Amino acid sequence: MSRFKITTTVRGKCDITLTMFNEHNSIVGQKHSTYDAKPTVKELLHYAKSYKKYGAKTVRMTTTPSCSAKTYKL
Repeated sequence: MSRFKITTTVRGKCDITLTMFNEHNSIVGQKHSTYDAKPTVKELLHYAKSYKKYGAKTVRMTTTPSCSAKTYKL
């Protein structure tokens, strides 16, 4: 199992997309943000947990420029 890596560009920015899914694998919500400093996975999961009231069960985090993606249970 590989570790989820959040890397930054030369200028120190990173793009992160959070996509929340319900139990039927339908998209409940999506958020795309550009950060000047690397956020922690814990901070991103805390934001995604606010979608539990809309039926979200999992969240997929996708980052660029590292092009890594990982799915977490909420």
